Amino acid sequence: MNVHNMMEDIVRNCLNELMANREPLGGLDVKQQSDIMALALNKLPPKYVSTSKGEMFAKTQLRAQVETDVYRELTYAIDKVLAD
Repeated sequence: MNVHNMMEDIVRNCLNELMANREPLGGLDVKQQSDIMALALNKLPPKYVSTSKGEMFAKTQLRAQVETDVYRELTYAIDKVLAD
C-alpha cells in the first residue's frame, strides 16, 4: 500500500454530504469543489496511513475525532469560494 492522506477522503466525504443536504451547494462545479477541498485541507493536519490496518482505524476512529474541525474548515472554504 502507498502512503495516503486519509484527511483527503474525510474532507471529500464531508463535502459530498454537505452538497447532498444543503440545497445551494448541490450546484457546485468540479473546480469549486476542488478549491473548497484545497482550502480546507491546507488548514487541517494531514493523517497519513500506509497499511490496510491503519486505513481501517482511520475510517472508523479518525473521522469521528476530526469531523467538527473538517466541517468548520469546509464552511470557511465554501464561504470564500462562493464569495469570489
